[in-house]
Amino acid sequence: MNSTRIRRTPSVRATAESPRPPPRRARARRYACGDDTRRRILETAIELFAHLGYSGASTRAIAQRARVSLPALQYYFGGKPGLHRACIEYITEDVRARLGPPAERAQLALGAGRPTRRQLLQLLRGVIEPLLEGLASERPESWALFFARAQSEQNEAFEAIYERIGGRLVTLLTEIIGRLLGEVAAPPEPRVRAVAIVAQIMLVGRARPVVLHSLGWPDFAGERLATLQSILWRSIEASLGGP
Repeated sequence: MNSTRIRRTPSVRATAESPRPPPRRARARRYACGDDTRRRILETAIELFAHLGYSGASTRAIAQRARVSLPALQYYFGGKPGLHRACIEYITEDVRARLGPPAERAQLALGAGRPTRRQLLQLLRGVIEPLLEGLASERPESWALFFARAQSEQNEAFEAIYERIGGRLVTLLTEIIGRLLGEVAAPPEPRVRAVAIVAQIMLVGRARPVVLHSLGWPDFAGERLATLQSILWRSIEASLGGP
């Protein structure tokens, strides 16, 4: 008896492939995106780094405070070191954008010839007042605390901020002050005076709540800022032998 050999048809494989992880761009859509989210993470990180230090501020705590997931923070910045470097860039770029134009004008004027005393004073004031305005009225106290914390820890942030902002600012002020004082000032007097001016302005930002409370002011805005700038400038000008 002939037996009929039954061939089994191979099982049909599912046409749909097993799910694969979405590409990087697709994963990015899971997270809140855009400049606002990135800015919120950075400002939160600056605040926690300022108050807790680099070692004390965890990325988990920063993400929770910024109302984002930890993977989202890692997507934007890679991790704690990358986030810390981004905070440094965020602060320095903001300050450089504010101080860059007047500093460039001052450098061009100094290199073009021999500015008069009046012109030198105008250049000095043009560099000082934007810094004072930013520290007094617009930027949160955490920015000054971030720098103060970095200074006490002597970490990467301190070196980067000093190299990109502080050192260049002091060098520029030193040259202007040196020309104002002329031959009567021997080194390091112009630099000491420049550092003293920067420290005086930085104190306004560092001790902003104390200064406001002492003056009975709610903030540094409008006429109050103009008054602060005017009085500090007259003090600086008088210390340089101005009329």
